[in-house]
Amino acid sequence: MLHPGDILTLQRHFQYHIQFAVPVQIYREGEHVAIGIVTAADEGFVELQGTLYNRSLFTFVSRPGY
Repeated sequence: MLHPGDILTLQRHFQYHIQFAVPVQIYREGEHVAIGIVTAADEGFVELQGTLYNRSLFTFVSRPGY
């Protein structure tokens, strides 16, 4: 699927990370915001540990092994 450091862009990327509990690191304008397990995602938002992140404002990076 995705490799460490790949950016999640498609819904299936998020579903894969949810299904297999692969950690995701979140950035906004190049600055680290959070890291953890995605619990839900739709076309507009990603939920990480109870916080919603707008998919158009944040960048989501695959971090397996974290």
